[in-house]
Amino acid sequence: MMKAPASRECLISWALLAPAIIFYGLFVLLPIAQSAAYSLFDWSGVGAEKMFISLENYAWLCRDPVFWRALRNNFLLVLLSLVIQLPAAMGLAVLLSYLRRTRSLFRTILFAPMMLPAVAVGLLWSFIYLPGDGLLDRFLALFSNHVAFGWLGRSDMVLPAVIAAICWRHTGFHMVLFIAGIESIPEELYEAARLDGASEWQVFRRITLPMLLPVTRVSAVLSIVGSLKYFDLIWVMTRGGPAHASELVATYVYKTGIEAQEFGRGSALAVALLAIVFTATLVTHALLRAWARLTAEGKA
Repeated sequence: MMKAPASRECLISWALLAPAIIFYGLFVLLPIAQSAAYSLFDWSGVGAEKMFISLENYAWLCRDPVFWRALRNNFLLVLLSLVIQLPAAMGLAVLLSYLRRTRSLFRTILFAPMMLPAVAVGLLWSFIYLPGDGLLDRFLALFSNHVAFGWLGRSDMVLPAVIAAICWRHTGFHMVLFIAGIESIPEELYEAARLDGASEWQVFRRITLPMLLPVTRVSAVLSIVGSLKYFDLIWVMTRGGPAHASELVATYVYKTGIEAQEFGRGSALAVALLAIVFTATLVTHALLRAWARLTAEGKA
């Protein structure tokens, strides 16, 4: 059978890619371009009356203290997600790798929160944090004279409380990624290390951890990007309150553009969020590639 000409192969490839390219252009690139255009106008989002104000919405954005507080909360969520979720997920994956009969059962149980809708998780944790009657307050009352505590009503406690719910939901997802990475490591490496007298900690540090670097890179990028654009669980539990203490940029976009009907300012917030996520992704990739290069040079 004769091989098709290169031009024909290229044409077939583009024909197969066309539906995905058209879908991506219509539902991703076009809305981004529209948001960038709307951010240059003073518009309520309703009606045809628009007033071109150039970069005034971005100037407002730089002066707005709520935006900077929401951005700080986003980066705090990023930091705590990396510090809590990834180590916990890796630790659980390593522990489950030692199990044989019950591995599938525990994997399903730990992954189950990710299968729940974000609204259900938000409502569940809102009930846990109920003052006085919530599960957390009742548990603390067993050990002390604990009284009703407004976990979601205090500015100093609401963000850690919500981040705990976020980590509970997403740790199982990263655990599954790490389990897949561990299962791809050749068993011969472990057998050779143990025959040479390596302890379990040395096996983890010298074999498991370096071999999990590609999975760690993927998990870190997903965690960072997801934390920067997080919306649903925060909205269900606190709507960004109290007094913007748990406000994130995504929730502020919704409040500004949809609830307050300041569509131009909401679009400017959305464009700024896109730029932040894009920059954070590039920086994360660069740092992780540099880490991988340094690790490879250290082995050499």
